[in-house]
Amino acid sequence: MSVAQAFQIDCLNVGSENNFKNFHLYNHGKIYKSYSDSILLPNIIQIEKNLFMASFQLMKLMPAKYVIEKALAEKRINPKYPIIETSSGTYALGLGIICAEMGLPFRIISDQAIDDDLKRRLEDLGGYVQILSQTLSSENPQIFRLNTLKEYLANNPQSFWPQQYNNPENQTAYTIFAEYLIKQLGNNLTLVGSVGSGGSTCGTIKCLRENNPFNRLVGVDTFGSVLFGLINEKRILRGLGNSLMPQNLEHCLFDEVHWVSACDAYLQTRKLHSLYSSFHGPTSGAAYHVAKWVSHQNKDEKVVFIAPDTGHRYLSSVYNNQYLKEMSFFDKEISSSPLKVMDPSEVNNKWTYLNWNRRTYKEIMEVKNGN
Repeated sequence: MSVAQAFQIDCLNVGSENNFKNFHLYNHGKIYKSYSDSILLPNIIQIEKNLFMASFQLMKLMPAKYVIEKALAEKRINPKYPIIETSSGTYALGLGIICAEMGLPFRIISDQAIDDDLKRRLEDLGGYVQILSQTLSSENPQIFRLNTLKEYLANNPQSFWPQQYNNPENQTAYTIFAEYLIKQLGNNLTLVGSVGSGGSTCGTIKCLRENNPFNRLVGVDTFGSVLFGLINEKRILRGLGNSLMPQNLEHCLFDEVHWVSACDAYLQTRKLHSLYSSFHGPTSGAAYHVAKWVSHQNKDEKVVFIAPDTGHRYLSSVYNNQYLKEMSFFDKEISSSPLKVMDPSEVNNKWTYLNWNRRTYKEIMEVKNGN
């Protein structure tokens, strides 16, 4: 049984007729058994002739749902003990929604990067949110969160940890998304996605390449992230990048890697909204920024980029002009094209890309170090 069959989701085609009078109901009157089922798959929206957006309400719901359902079926979850994870973003919300639907307790270990609205929503879903003060440790907050989680598990070994960064089931969950893309757009695609855990990009492209090994993958990272060979530094742009190297990230799957700034990502997020009414977060803006350029350079390719979540959490930041002015982003020009580099050591704070060419991390680092 495929993942798509396991989820029992219908991959429905939407007619191209743009006349309101002739528009048919998207789901043909389908009644879903849960809220998570109703938003599991994205809408595919054509932005330009060869540029498409996979518009999710909450992409991280997909791995959270798959991992929890599979663990329950295999009796790896004791419902008397909380499911525990470290997160300051959308994976925590996805986990919270699934746990609330299934009546499971959950505990999120986070830090001061989590926004108040998300914290309140997680608590309303029945979860306990533990906020760690960065002053408690000189270590990277993400490492400190992970160490705190491991301490909790040592004292509560019957709790279940989904391990979003290192669990291969995270990748497997995106098989349904890949099957959906093939059904909607065919099997000759270039996928552009922001990279954090590596689950969505790597899991999706693996399935796509089972149908066509020439399908391309373009990863989007940011400055200060260690994922593709840069030094760990404070990141302004959140939701992508990482200060730890996740096991779900398989470098040899990537054809290109781009590093983008918070300024370009924020402004492109606003442009997506003003031009196309697409209300998404800055990781979507970062992916759109790269995908638009890729689609213009490769007119014969069908380029689809991942928009992982909606913009509601960013009303006071990305969608706030005063905030953009305080960040000195408001009247900036969006970068029109990236600088091509030969290895990560040449990356600066401007939009940059590297032809990764499906090489391993070790192979790229050998080039960087002159070996």
